[in-house]
Amino acid sequence: MREEVSVEKALNKGKKKLVFLPMVVLFSFIGLSFYFKSTQLVDGWIIIVGIVLGFLFSWLTWSYFVVEWKVWAFENVRNVNELKRKAIEQRLIWNDGSWFEKTEFKSYEQKQKLKQLEKKFLEKDVYHDDLNVPKETKIGYSKSNITIEFIIGIGMIGLGIYFFINEKSGFFWVLLPVIGIYNLYSSLKKYIDKSPQIILNDFGVQLKKKELVLWNKVFNDRVYTVSSGKSSTDYFEFNDEKIAISNLDITFNKLENLLHVYRVRFEKNNPSES
Repeated sequence: MREEVSVEKALNKGKKKLVFLPMVVLFSFIGLSFYFKSTQLVDGWIIIVGIVLGFLFSWLTWSYFVVEWKVWAFENVRNVNELKRKAIEQRLIWNDGSWFEKTEFKSYEQKQKLKQLEKKFLEKDVYHDDLNVPKETKIGYSKSNITIEFIIGIGMIGLGIYFFINEKSGFFWVLLPVIGIYNLYSSLKKYIDKSPQIILNDFGVQLKKKELVLWNKVFNDRVYTVSSGKSSTDYFEFNDEKIAISNLDITFNKLENLLHVYRVRFEKNNPSES
C-alpha cells in the first residue's frame, strides 16, 4: 500500500522544484554574465543579456516541472483542496485559467492524468482529532514580541536624544523619538491587555469583545501569509473577520491544526448540525 504524503511534505518538495531550482537557474545566468564581463571578453551588454536569459530560463524551468509536481502531489496527497489552496498562496502554482497557468508544459499523458485527478477535488478534505489539544485554547499577545517592540522603542528614543545632543541631524532627532514613543505605547498597551484575542474550543471561535461563533456558522476559515517585499504578516480569516496573528502567542501551523481539530470535534459531537 502506497504511503500517503502530507500537505506540508508535498509543498516542501514543490518549493525545491518550483522556487529554489528556478532561482538557481536565474542567478547562474546572472553570475555567468558578470564573469564574462570581468574577463573583458565582452562589453557590459552581456549583463543585460544574462538577466533576460536568466528570467526566461528560470520561467521555462518552472513551466516544465510544475505539471510533474502537480501530478505527483494531487495523486499522493489526500487533502488536495488544502494543498492546492496553499500552493497558490505560496505562489508555487497559479489559479486555473490564469495566463501563468497557460504557460505550463503539459504532455498528452499529463493532461489526461490531471483530468482524472479532478474528481479528488470534489471530495471533502479529511482531518482527525488530536488528543493533545485541550478543550479550549486562549490566544493572547506574544510576550517575546512585546519585549522586542519595547526594546526597539527605547532604542529609537535613545538615538533621537543622541542626535539632538550632538546636533548631527535635526530630522532624525525629531522622527526617531516619535516612532519610539509610539512603540513604547503600543507594547505597554499589549502588555497590560491580558485578555485573549482569540478563543478556540469544541464549540466555536470567539474574538475579543465579540460573541462566540459556532463551528457550523464559521465559513472559509483559513490561516495564510501576506508578503510585501521582505516583510510578511500571518492572518487568520473566517466569515467577515480578518485578524493579524504575527504578534499573537501562536504559530501558523499550530493555529491551523487547532482549527481542524476543533471543527472535527464539533462535527463529531453535533452530527445533525454539521
